[in-house]
Amino acid sequence: MKTLTFLSLCSVFLVIACGPKSASMDPTTYPITPADRVKVEVPPACKVAYENAIPKIAVVDFTNNTTFDLAKVTETYSAGRETRREIHGGVWGATGGSSGIGVGHVGGSAGSKEWSQHAQTVSRDINANLGKSVAEAVVSELANIGGMTIYTRRDLEKILQEQKLQMSGLVDPNTAVQVGRLAGVRYIVTGAINNINLKWIDVGEVRRGVAQHFGFFGSVASVGASTQEGWNLTVDIVVKVLDTETGEIIFSKRGTGREVLGKTPTFNYDSIIGAAKKASQEALEDMRPELSKLFPLRGYIIQLRTSPDGKERYALINVGSKNGVKEGQEFFVLDFQEVQDPITGRTICDQVKLPVSLVVSNQIQRDKAWTVAEGDKNQLMRVKLGQVVERKPIEKKGGIIKKLF
Repeated sequence: MKTLTFLSLCSVFLVIACGPKSASMDPTTYPITPADRVKVEVPPACKVAYENAIPKIAVVDFTNNTTFDLAKVTETYSAGRETRREIHGGVWGATGGSSGIGVGHVGGSAGSKEWSQHAQTVSRDINANLGKSVAEAVVSELANIGGMTIYTRRDLEKILQEQKLQMSGLVDPNTAVQVGRLAGVRYIVTGAINNINLKWIDVGEVRRGVAQHFGFFGSVASVGASTQEGWNLTVDIVVKVLDTETGEIIFSKRGTGREVLGKTPTFNYDSIIGAAKKASQEALEDMRPELSKLFPLRGYIIQLRTSPDGKERYALINVGSKNGVKEGQEFFVLDFQEVQDPITGRTICDQVKLPVSLVVSNQIQRDKAWTVAEGDKNQLMRVKLGQVVERKPIEKKGGIIKKLF
């Protein structure tokens, strides 16, 4: 059972005032002053920070290391009350029968001995396509984070076809790095689905334990615990990010997601695969803070407005809703300076985060957004046109009940 924290209770109890900041404002309240027209001077060594603000990332299919892949399902539909189903192909899952569900290897058949004389049998091949599905979920998650140009396998294939090159073995990390480099992509996102597990969860004891431990809040939380009772499917996945310039793995994270199938005595292969895909999505959501930190959304300030007393300052940034910007999100303000290495003599760029926070207001457009600058009055005046802004890492979200198990 995962440890509960006060912050996790925020997702359930509306009485607790915790959540993102919110700032309503009118950007035309103050006129543009001379101080608002001051532009930042970007050292030559730091101009790359603007050029690489939006990295190119390619997501390729994940390796499916589970036994859920190809299967042949034979379903018999009768005119009476009985239905028989057979699954072939050596998959691991669940079998249904009159006595309930057994978890284990599915290689035979499950069903009743009594059948109507009028029956129809349908045979079909099923490809779980879990590797492709998880890759699509990664694309969706990265798109929600924003701040990057995302390429899918299809995009890579199109680019390579234009160069008259073939794409094969893309699930192999070395091959993926080479393909990404040829396609002009800086990072490759890939990984593997390592395990799928199905088990029954009885939350009776958990409900009582939570109520005793957390008192009133625990009693409220325990009300929703019954929704998690029944067959639960968990999926373990690993996500890796490869740098095509160096070939190094710059990010590797294991995640576990869970989906509730319910208390039904029977369910089919399709429902298991569907649950596995949803569980994978949950595992990716838990990685959101790390991924948003690895690929922070960046932009720069294109307009400033300051109150006459200098205590209030508004900043318009050049990223908006299409980049995943939402009301209440916060941005750092970066200042750059050139630093010369005393040993090598090489000039490098140093970036410093000013003690100022830009909070996104309710004034958000597709390609830009107004923010409210927060900080000491003297620090607010250090904010200039053209300065790079970087969104703070996105916090993890999720219901308290689903994280109990």
